[in-house]
Amino acid sequence: MRSIAPSLIAIAYCAMIMQLFSFPCLVRAEAQQPLHVVQLTAAGSGVNLAITRLLANSFTKLHPNIAIEVPGSIGTNGAIKAVSQGAIALGLISRPLRDEEKALGLVAQPYAQTAIVIGVHPSVKDDGITTEQLIEIFKSTKTKWQDGNQIIVQAREKTDSGFLVLESSLPGFKEAYAESHEAKRWTLYFNDQAANQALATVPYAIGVTDLGMITTEQLPIKALQLNGVCPDLEKMMDGSYPLSRKLWFIYRTEGLSVEALMFLAFVSSPAGIDILQSNGYLPIQ
Repeated sequence: MRSIAPSLIAIAYCAMIMQLFSFPCLVRAEAQQPLHVVQLTAAGSGVNLAITRLLANSFTKLHPNIAIEVPGSIGTNGAIKAVSQGAIALGLISRPLRDEEKALGLVAQPYAQTAIVIGVHPSVKDDGITTEQLIEIFKSTKTKWQDGNQIIVQAREKTDSGFLVLESSLPGFKEAYAESHEAKRWTLYFNDQAANQALATVPYAIGVTDLGMITTEQLPIKALQLNGVCPDLEKMMDGSYPLSRKLWFIYRTEGLSVEALMFLAFVSSPAGIDILQSNGYLPIQ
């Protein structure tokens, strides 16, 4: 089943706002009553958390009767399970739904895209890396930076969405990464925030993150050029930078509450778009 069209969500959102302003007496009367707060939960991939919190905070300033909780990472798989079981209204995922997941009655609505980054600790003096050098690092045939310091690799589980993009976009990387897992060569991190903190705090470390998380989490991570191309939105949009991923909201096909619809409409509104663009994301309408 198709996701709810952003334009229809926006129309519904505007209609609800206009209705409120059409009845000023009702609004004043209700303002005298204790505020009833509707609780929503949006949970899932660590990739989505910081930007979703920024969006939710701005939304709730406009709508103090709606509270949106964005807890710590439960991962894309956790989001799919929680939404399919009705435990949460909105799931946050960083890879497309598989066919068997769609069969659970789930809809995925993309809302943003950002550049995946080969990131390093600020102590690293190198400014760029090639695909061949990255493969050599994961094969452990390249072990030192240009200044002679030891390269410290921060790896992720095989299902991490960032590494999946590298495997599909960089020829030869998939085989090198699989072999490094079999050899148990590197320290593995199982959520995005732990991996980002390790990358930001371990001297001479290298790992995979994205432009949006670096910006929203204010991480002191240095983004390397890949094959001479900077990982920015302009290069991602014109196709010269090959690594990116989309972020999705997921929900059940039975529909969403009015409050959840209002939040989705806000994300695609000018205010939501400005938040996305100012934090390293390309909005998806």
